[in-house]
Amino acid sequence: MRKRVLIISLLAIVVMGGYAQTYDYRVGIKLGPSFNWASSGSTATKNEGVRLGFNAGLVIDRYFTDNISVSSGLNFNFMSMKYQFEDARSEFFLNEVQLPVERRVKATVLEVPLKAKVGLEVMESVRAYVEAGGSLGFNLKDKVKDKYKYFNYSYEDATYVDRTEQYRLLQASIVFGLGAEYQINRNFSVFAQLTFNHGLMNAYSKEVENKTGSILNTNFIGIEMGGVF
Repeated sequence: MRKRVLIISLLAIVVMGGYAQTYDYRVGIKLGPSFNWASSGSTATKNEGVRLGFNAGLVIDRYFTDNISVSSGLNFNFMSMKYQFEDARSEFFLNEVQLPVERRVKATVLEVPLKAKVGLEVMESVRAYVEAGGSLGFNLKDKVKDKYKYFNYSYEDATYVDRTEQYRLLQASIVFGLGAEYQINRNFSVFAQLTFNHGLMNAYSKEVENKTGSILNTNFIGIEMGGVF
């Protein structure tokens, strides 16, 4: 299923990129670092700091006036998080025992945003803008590295292990952005943008949620730069 989502999305990039080269549409690319962390509505999950990630994607804006548009596209979010949660482990025991687990996650999420965008020309060739909306994400891959201990006994995964099945395929987020665009010429502009993305759904699968009671929301602040035609 996840491979099909990736293939369909790559085809959509080609189709949308060609379609956007019409009047009132602008298309471009963006990339930049992100700062990721976990949050939770339950005490079963605790964030362990901010981690560095990377985002890249396609931007498509549909303009209704010079300063009002709807922004969409496709984003690849390569996220990294570190958090602690309670889980049942049996490495040291005959039966499973609840232990605090420190988990590092490397996740790949394909995101389709839909945002309202309002701009204002602040000086010649320079336009500031704000945008707000939501996004639908497809969780493509999750690799984790767990560390836990019980008194003087401890265990840590030697490498990152694929645990994609422990996380939901579909995710939803709210998105806010603030940026500035500089027009190089009539057909090309460059931009820089600060984006805040907050996950609304529990990222864990239903099975993990029912077993551990853990709730995990993903968040990031992205610093994105790119160009639009």
